[in-house]
Amino acid sequence: MDNPHPNITKLIKQDLSNISPKPIQHFQLIRAKSRVYVYKCLYNGIPAVVKYFENDDDKREILNYRILTKHDIPTIKTLALGKSSLVMEDISASKDWRLGISNDFEDTDVAKSLAQWYFTLHENGSTAPELDDLYFEYDNITKENLKTLIHKFPEGKDLLEFVLSHFNRLRELIYQPSFTLTYNDFYWSNLVVRKDKKAAMMFDYNLLGKGYRFSDFRNVCWSISDNAKAAFTDEYHQLYFEKYGRTRLEDEEVEKHIDDLAASLFTLIVAIIERESFPSWAEHTRSEVLNGNLLSKAKLLFP
Repeated sequence: MDNPHPNITKLIKQDLSNISPKPIQHFQLIRAKSRVYVYKCLYNGIPAVVKYFENDDDKREILNYRILTKHDIPTIKTLALGKSSLVMEDISASKDWRLGISNDFEDTDVAKSLAQWYFTLHENGSTAPELDDLYFEYDNITKENLKTLIHKFPEGKDLLEFVLSHFNRLRELIYQPSFTLTYNDFYWSNLVVRKDKKAAMMFDYNLLGKGYRFSDFRNVCWSISDNAKAAFTDEYHQLYFEKYGRTRLEDEEVEKHIDDLAASLFTLIVAIIERESFPSWAEHTRSEVLNGNLLSKAKLLFP
């Protein structure tokens, strides 16, 4: 059955008809999860992919495409942006681009091209006037959530009580570095690569928001091979030096110092409070709590 959600495709047609008379048809469901629906389709006769968002929070991805385009940050070509729907190029039908594969995380050419995209994201995003209103992961680090973690994860009580005793200072530190646009959802299935590997970019911008450059560095470098990591960081730092005549290693160290704790707290909040079962990607953070390493990092941050 190509269309198991006829009510959703009807809503998509209604939404898009408000912005253009171009027809959308031949829906084939790719994914339906957490009230986000993704279809292959034909839009004005062109192979396309359409996403429909039932939740208001998820509709921020439509706004994020507008922000990226406005600030000259490369994205997949969008064909239509409605209130609840977005239509984009079908990369599987592209003659120039392809979807990412797991082996891309070992490819130094892809890593270098990806560094160029991230550099543009961070440079252009650093002056985006929309930053103040965007999603920020560390806004989830609240006293209420930390107290809930103590209840749900008593093994972390020493760490969490220590953080709570320094909570106001933590909030000050979190807002100390400069913010820019950050991607926040790095994985090979969210990657698009030009077939000659001369360019690469991320897509799926639901978690795009504001944050530190280092946070994106952490997400990228955690996932890719050592050789790809070296290619990524070398290219990014070279681009930065060419533009500014200096490195950003000092700024990066400040961001890392804060991020080491904040990112782990955010991971615990998502994994333990927001998920029904504990995800594998959070196991490292849980181990850091159990072996005392995270408490040691917190004590370094609050001497």
